[in-house]
Parts: sequence; C-alpha cells; structure tokens
Amino acid sequence: MSAEQNMLKVSMQACAQRIAKLRHSVEKIQHLFPLTLQQAAALTDEEEESVDALILRYSQCVSMIQDQIFRGIAYLEQEDISDKSNRD
Repeated sequence: MSAEQNMLKVSMQACAQRIAKLRHSVEKIQHLFPLTLQQAAALTDEEEESVDALILRYSQCVSMIQDQIFRGIAYLEQEDISDKSNRD
C-alpha cells in the first residue's frame, strides 16, 4: 500500500469514527423530529445541547469528507487540485 493510500485509509477510518458519533447524536434526539418552531422554542437545555452536538458533528463530517477524503481520492487519481475550492 502506498503512502497516499494509507493516508486515505486513515482519513476514512477517522471519518467513520466521526460518523459513529453523529449516529449517536441522531439516535439521542430522533424523538424530537420533525421539529416544529413550537417544539424548538420549548427545548430543554439538555435537548438544545444535543441538537448543537448533532449540528457540530454533521459539520465535522462534511468538512472531513471535503478536506481529506475527496482531496485524498483526487491525489490518488493524480488530479491537479491546486486551483480547486472545497466545493469543486
């Protein structure tokens, strides 16, 4: 396995760990969804923290996929990504 393949493998394993935490967040608050404006206004502090954790973990997963996994795949495919943004 090349160094590039190993780096991608490590990134994918790290992402899998983040996804597991994201799943935990979803399971913890799935009873709240679909969330209405009235329900959102009545969330307890604990429920609000759980929603915040879900949003943060989702954001971390998206960032990791964009910054590490997609870039790692492009690098393995020998694509020039120097002029690409995260959205490209």
